[in-house]
Amino acid sequence: MWWKKSGRLCAISVFKIKACNRKASFDRRKYPIATENALQQTLIYSGKVGDKINISYREFSNDVARPAFNHDVEYDLSESMTIGYKGAQIEIIEATNELIRYKVLRNFNKAEF
Repeated sequence: MWWKKSGRLCAISVFKIKACNRKASFDRRKYPIATENALQQTLIYSGKVGDKINISYREFSNDVARPAFNHDVEYDLSESMTIGYKGAQIEIIEATNELIRYKVLRNFNKAEF
């Protein structure tokens, strides 16, 4: 592996400009990625009415929505600014009828490395 031998970290931009640094520290790690055959879980924000937000849950398999796995949920933000569904946990920072700002506290499942 050339980067271990040379001790350099190099990057190439979209403009084909190469930059290297001998002093950069880095770790090489492998992370799982979603494939087109993988189960994909999504939460879709549908807007806000009063203190309540509407979220739709969808599952996709082979890039096709699974109709039996669609569910619409309403959350009352006057009770809590943290919502959860199927293991996912999200802190709502701001919600209007047009946008939502949030922080993911926990994903649907824990990735295994």
